[in-house]
Amino acid sequence: MRKVFFFALLPLTIFAAEKDELFKKGYEVYKRSCSACHVEYMSPQEIRKIRMTVMRGGKPPISAPPMNEVSARVKHFYPNELEFVEFVKDYITNPSREKGVCMPMAFKLFGVMPPIGKTLTEEEKEAVAYWLYHRYKETWRGMKREMMGDMKGKMMGR
Repeated sequence: MRKVFFFALLPLTIFAAEKDELFKKGYEVYKRSCSACHVEYMSPQEIRKIRMTVMRGGKPPISAPPMNEVSARVKHFYPNELEFVEFVKDYITNPSREKGVCMPMAFKLFGVMPPIGKTLTEEEKEAVAYWLYHRYKETWRGMKREMMGDMKGKMMGR
């Protein structure tokens, strides 16, 4: 009985190990190819401060949206993992304003990203898209709610 149970779990263990390696490889691709422009994480409060700076006519202290915001925004339009990964692979290879899902202000501030996917292998694109999907748990609505809640509190003097 134990042998049957062990062999039944073996494919799951191998599958989990492969996914773990894909995640690690995706993070390495992010560090090497994406981190020059995209910071890995910013809290909704930090993002809100940047937006307020821009609304007052200042320049953002970053050169692209943070990755947790990118992930949440893309998941808003592509919640299914397979569709998300396919979108990211295509977008980083052939980015355009027409196919982008960024807020209009993001395009105004940062423009369209360069086609960094053209310098990556298919495996690297797959890995970074997988990492981007699984690394962040925030939702677009949740991030907006946190930013708006923080803004309402400040406006009401809290």
